[in-house]
Amino acid sequence: MEELLRQLTTLVQGLVDDMSVLKQDMQTMKQKLGQLEQRMDKLEQRMDTFEHRMDKQEEELRWLKEQMKENTEMIKAIRDNQLEQRSIQDGMRHEIASLRGEMAGIREQMATKDQLSRLREQMTTKEDISLIHQRLDYQLGRIARVEEEIHLLKTAT
Repeated sequence: MEELLRQLTTLVQGLVDDMSVLKQDMQTMKQKLGQLEQRMDKLEQRMDTFEHRMDKQEEELRWLKEQMKENTEMIKAIRDNQLEQRSIQDGMRHEIASLRGEMAGIREQMATKDQLSRLREQMTTKEDISLIHQRLDYQLGRIARVEEEIHLLKTAT
């Protein structure tokens, strides 16, 4: 019986030792579980921060797309305006060249001083002289108008 008691005592002692080891294992598991919970909390916080940053980036992306659209429209308007200005300038250059040609033609048609002297000698009547003055005044008026138009076109460009 004593032997049996010893065996039982040994067996109980073994069970106590095993329970002690199990207790320590359980404590270690609880600690590791606590650490895991802390890590999970940190991960959740990081995920929340990440989602918040993603929302901000999506908002900024929408704003950038809108800005790009506005900038593209503004660049197109500037380019269209430049084309229109070039067209106007080309038209003015053409008009100036035309007016210069017209002035050259008027000058060619005008009588020179020598021609006027000869004409005066050839004319005997006051009516002839009056007609020449009228024609001269008319030609001078045309030249003045053309020069004024050229001046206005130059100042407009």
